[in-house]
Amino acid sequence: MTTSTTKPPILPPEDLSSTLSSIELLSAMWSGTDELTLSRADEESIRSVAEYLQLPLESLGDAKSVEIKEALPDEVCLGLKVRVDASSVEDGGDRQGLKVNVGFRLRGKNGVRVWVGVRDAPEWLDRSGVEEANSILGKGMDGNREDQEMEEEDTVGKVLNAIEALSEWLLSLPPSTSTTNDATDTSTQSNTQSTEASTTAPHWVRRTWYYLPSLSTPSKRKDICTLAVTSDPPLTGFLLAGKPGLIVIEYPLSFPPSSSPTQPSPATPPIPTQEQNLSAALALNSFWSTIKTTSWSDIPASHKKISEKFTQECTLPAFTDFQDVTDNPQVERGADRGRRSDLSKLIKWLDAKGISGKWVMERCLGVGSWEI
Repeated sequence: MTTSTTKPPILPPEDLSSTLSSIELLSAMWSGTDELTLSRADEESIRSVAEYLQLPLESLGDAKSVEIKEALPDEVCLGLKVRVDASSVEDGGDRQGLKVNVGFRLRGKNGVRVWVGVRDAPEWLDRSGVEEANSILGKGMDGNREDQEMEEEDTVGKVLNAIEALSEWLLSLPPSTSTTNDATDTSTQSNTQSTEASTTAPHWVRRTWYYLPSLSTPSKRKDICTLAVTSDPPLTGFLLAGKPGLIVIEYPLSFPPSSSPTQPSPATPPIPTQEQNLSAALALNSFWSTIKTTSWSDIPASHKKISEKFTQECTLPAFTDFQDVTDNPQVERGADRGRRSDLSKLIKWLDAKGISGKWVMERCLGVGSWEI
């Protein structure tokens, strides 16, 4: 009983669920070798949160539920490895790697904090540099006042924005601070050569599949298409209205010729760097944030849920623009089928685009048809 009175109260289930989703998303983004640091205690705590959220409502007051709740700490922390640029990986050096801690509250007041620890700082970053890094991260997490009501994707977006700001600052440091002069000269020469030859590099994209509980209003569908084609860089893909709705977005990736096969093939795609993944994630987060605050401003926050079903990190593009295919005869919005789309038509259409239609539909929907 003493333990329960000395700890702050556990967060409500809806906040814990949002926190867990944010942790899972960041963990997936930092899934490379040595990119994610997670202590055994924090790993067990995250599993306990997931277990607690899966408990039946009627069991929330029993002994097991109380035991799980009492064992949860005030906070869990992820350690994310941030690199200044991709050359630090290729050169085999860790001097440009910087560990950024992301702490998620489980008790008391819901919140996220991001910081660089003095003990975690590399040799090339002194104490004043650590203080400056933490100041930049703090400003990045503050964001705009209008972002007070956050969904899990907004929480992750703020973390990514803060890390991007830190990365830009790290790039501005003098060469003697972040790396050797020789390494810098080599990197500069390599970047110049890559820029000169980038126009001949094969075109690759990051393709993300989204599931929406419902998508129907024509004007809101048009807003999505318009924003996609006017984005910088332009986004390609399609949307299919219905219950649920399906949206596929392709974000262009740029690789130097040396990292791309001479003949582009889905079987031999290059591996995107952490910076490329971060750039794509930020762009898509900004895309959905714009849609939610403009086109969807009249929709309750609880109805703006967008589920990212899965992502093809690097693949050949299948689309040349962004279209609403709801009324496309090849996809078939069939009134004779009780206002349901024929999934076999969509699968064949995707197959013709070079995408394994049946496989992606099983990943996205797991069903044979859905309402229009």
